Amino acid sequence: MMRIGYQGIPGAYSEAATIAFVREQLHVEIDDERLEIISYDDFKPMVDDLVAEKVDRIVMPIENSTTGLIARTMDIIRYQPVLAKYEHYQPVNHVLWGLPGADIHQVTKVYSHPEALTQCKLLFDRYPNMDPVAYIDTAVSAEFIVQEDDPTIAAIASPRAGDLHGLQALEPAAYDESGNMTRFLVFERYDNIDMTNTHDKIMLYIETPHEPGALAKLLQVLDVYRINLEGLNARPIPMKPFRYGFFIEADPSNMIGDLESLEKILKALSTHIQVVAQFKQNR
Repeated sequence: MMRIGYQGIPGAYSEAATIAFVREQLHVEIDDERLEIISYDDFKPMVDDLVAEKVDRIVMPIENSTTGLIARTMDIIRYQPVLAKYEHYQPVNHVLWGLPGADIHQVTKVYSHPEALTQCKLLFDRYPNMDPVAYIDTAVSAEFIVQEDDPTIAAIASPRAGDLHGLQALEPAAYDESGNMTRFLVFERYDNIDMTNTHDKIMLYIETPHEPGALAKLLQVLDVYRINLEGLNARPIPMKPFRYGFFIEADPSNMIGDLESLEKILKALSTHIQVVAQFKQNR
């Protein structure tokens, strides 16, 4: 039995990403008796279950094309014995949903996940009568307005979430940018990475000594090895105020040398290093 976890409820973008991963990467249909898809209320219990071998894989959103790094998910992955081996790009087509018969001009509050609200700022410019209200999740927001049965409240959620709850689309294209996408990584329990594989992308989390030029030295090493830097994000180190670690995403396909020697040098220049991901680019 293959057990795969995602955060949210049916209709969440994470569910859509999980279904797409199962079909496109595992070549399995979601009703296959060998597969169990498990939904979680939050990300931390999902990661804990992966580490405890209660699930085999988890699907985590890590970045949005409009708002950037999803910091709270990446922070949970730090210091955990997990490794991402797949990525998936999920289209994010936000819809403004209301109760059947609702009038968009009468809506005063719009519920959704904070990320989704940020991705729909122009909607609130067009309708100043609406106030954004941060809520747990996009799909849960759709469920919430059904429970409240109030035509003056609405939710921003996926097309599937609104359809599941029998809602009315008040604004079918609520998003600011067409082509908005969220990138997901599929994590497994940590296994040794393939040091001979320079074709797949890699993601590292690194903490450096608190001294001048520490990060610059790391980046110079990547330059010497001719590794293409594709992402660099700083995150506060827990229990160390105003100290930062760095998520580094890189493409080693044109590198000079090998990953094993690179890792040795990076370890010598850092106080902590974690291989977060090694995966084929899925775009």
